Amino acid sequence: MKKYIVYIAFILVGISCSDEFDQKPSFSLPGNESIKDLTTLNTAINGAYSALVNRWGLAGDVALYADAKGGDVQMIDKSSNHLQPVVIYQTDRNSDISISAYAQFSRMLARVNSILDNVNNVSDKESNKELYNDYLGQLYALRALGHFEMARLFAQIPSAAADVNAENSGIVINDKVYPFDAKFKRSTLKQTYDFIVADLKKSMELLSKKKKEASGKINYWAAEALLSRAYLYMNDNDNALKHAANVIANSPYKLYSINDYLTVWKKTGTSESLFEVLTTDKSSAQRNSLGYYTNPDGYPECAASEDFKTWLTSQTTDIRSQSIREKAINEGKNKGKNKGFYTIKYEGQEGASSPLYVNNFKVIRLSEVYLIAAEAKLKGGNAPDAKEAVWYYNGLRKNRLSDYANTDTTSVTLEEILDERRREFFCENHRMYDMVRFRKEIKTSIFSEPLKYDDYRLLTAIPEREINISPELKQNPNW
Repeated sequence: MKKYIVYIAFILVGISCSDEFDQKPSFSLPGNESIKDLTTLNTAINGAYSALVNRWGLAGDVALYADAKGGDVQMIDKSSNHLQPVVIYQTDRNSDISISAYAQFSRMLARVNSILDNVNNVSDKESNKELYNDYLGQLYALRALGHFEMARLFAQIPSAAADVNAENSGIVINDKVYPFDAKFKRSTLKQTYDFIVADLKKSMELLSKKKKEASGKINYWAAEALLSRAYLYMNDNDNALKHAANVIANSPYKLYSINDYLTVWKKTGTSESLFEVLTTDKSSAQRNSLGYYTNPDGYPECAASEDFKTWLTSQTTDIRSQSIREKAINEGKNKGKNKGFYTIKYEGQEGASSPLYVNNFKVIRLSEVYLIAAEAKLKGGNAPDAKEAVWYYNGLRKNRLSDYANTDTTSVTLEEILDERRREFFCENHRMYDMVRFRKEIKTSIFSEPLKYDDYRLLTAIPEREINISPELKQNPNW
């Protein structure tokens, strides 16, 4: 079963397989790129983005990982066993998510490196230098994103780690095309995040500041927003504030209004969406998609927990209290089954023939940037032209609460920021990471006692396959 799962992930990224596949580490399996001009370069880059439109990219399990482990969801149907191993914290070295998420992201990174290794072959780069630079910028940003997602799955968050310089505390840094017989070891956590930051900075030197393709490609502002998130995870609050404040002040993106909030999730390229993973009827995670996990007609393994439902729906003047709704199967012999409260965020993109399959995961939104700025400021961050934390907090809340316009609060606490993130980002892959960053215990219906922020079960184990190939690739503790 393990070999079959990895093989499928391998095919989906568009890389050829060999009879000795199980003897080759995922990081050393780049695609053969035929890049001659800007057109073929763009085609190759589209192939790298397509790796995200996958169950193990950001169109299924991985995009719900932090919610599944964050305590605010429950499984309505416990027999489906798709997202369930994440919800019950069984992400061991032989789990599907360990094997396949590691393979999917590492091969996406290998593909990016293969493209970068061939960009000098572009014959018309001098005739359209701006477009060529933008393509390069997207590649560096994608490489940073791939490392960031792997780091969140397989390593501690720096601001919550005991020692960011500890040996093997980070992930493998994949910054070049490796030979098939390469062996790998983990970097330190500091080296991992320093690499992510460096790639994002490099991308910003090259990327366009224009919106592009309905937020389906990374531009300058998306890269800078992701950079502010990375700095926040590193507890570098000066830089987190600096870059978040710049995106808020100077980008063309705007917060959703109260009137828009319940309607934007079915649309592509909305005002807050700096970067989203585009799905279609022909390109999606299908029965392992976000919509299928968060609706009663699919595998309902990611519904709101009773505690979260009670807490959120009681805040009746907040439009987000309506962002979860009670649903059940509404027709057929199973009518009334799978009853629970589900997010409205993944009910299908407009015009989709299979709505539960076709839902764009919003990798980063402007509302997150507002809350990054507020949190960084409260944690002592300083940056030229930045506002006070309460300014960012009020700015977001005015666009969510119907009774807030004339009652600005005059102060805000970190606890209030954490609560605001809980309201805003349900089922957007933040909750567990936020609880870890804030060093909070996670209460869950799975265990009788809360999980500490550094509990080993909050991480995913390094796949046994990869360790067998590279013996120096150390396993996460206790897995």
